[in-house]
Amino acid sequence: MHRVFTWHLYNYVMSLGPGGDAISVNAQHNKARSISSVAGRYVLGNQPKRPGVNLFACRLRSISPSSFAVAAPVIGAVGEMVSASFEPFGSVRGRISRLMSDGFVVDIECDHLQQAALAQRVDSYWHKPWLGLAERRAEQRYMPAEPRSVIILDDGTPLPCLVVDFSAIGASVSAAVQPKVGDHVTVGHVSASVVRIFDVGFAVAFNTPQPEDEIEGLLEAPQEWRKAVAVLPTGRIDTREAGDSDEGYGYD
Repeated sequence: MHRVFTWHLYNYVMSLGPGGDAISVNAQHNKARSISSVAGRYVLGNQPKRPGVNLFACRLRSISPSSFAVAAPVIGAVGEMVSASFEPFGSVRGRISRLMSDGFVVDIECDHLQQAALAQRVDSYWHKPWLGLAERRAEQRYMPAEPRSVIILDDGTPLPCLVVDFSAIGASVSAAVQPKVGDHVTVGHVSASVVRIFDVGFAVAFNTPQPEDEIEGLLEAPQEWRKAVAVLPTGRIDTREAGDSDEGYGYD
């Protein structure tokens, strides 16, 4: 009885539009919402998460109950499994269906009830009155409109990276590398030093404070690296250790 009631409730909820009018379930499922102010984290492949090794930050570009698109520092291959987590929407997982210039699109794998729950969370988030009014995570910290950039390590090695957020004096960065505290790096055009390590990346302090009206542009990839950032071939490092299984992402 409970299962029958739950199923009918799901069908009823998914048949209603924003104004309470009936719409097609497929139309509701396929409606992607453009959301650019939500940061998250993800793991590529069927591996447990390891901060600093295969756990990275990402930025939502859009999300629907059937797929999501993210800007990301490390790009997987089409067909590769992704497990991601976004605070407003919870944990989602699926396979990469196509690549974008700054990230990838994932087709979400879930059952009908999970899909209905995600649809409700997306719709609720979209209709919050404050959505789009501020891109701040904290006072004087902002999320860049174009988060994918390039970081140049102390030895001159360039790598794609994701600028999670920034201020006039520093930034949070995610990349396929975990430098040491004190290492000198360049993010976009800005010289900095690593001051802190966290689960999906690291924080840098700029060598000199940057003008608030210019810093976002200065953090973008230099012109000579932009094409490379957009078309860098997929590269993966096998981070599995003895005894690892193909199950478990650490988000449940």
